[in-house]
Amino acid sequence: MSDCDEVLERLEHYLDGECPKKLEAIVRAHLEECPQCLDRADFERNFRALVAAKCKDAAPSGLLDRIMTRLHQA
Repeated sequence: MSDCDEVLERLEHYLDGECPKKLEAIVRAHLEECPQCLDRADFERNFRALVAAKCKDAAPSGLLDRIMTRLHQA
């Protein structure tokens, strides 16, 4: 698998540590050889870290219920 599209399709699972070891090694090798895919992987890692750091507060009480009600009304 050296096709960028295939690697990018699996990037989320790779970053989540959900790839089988063989696939993980293939994706890692591709990222080492492909600057564009590596940039995308770095962006995704940084974005995830930012979201994790900034989204620690719990949602206000009742928010989920209000969202679900609106979705059902739509």
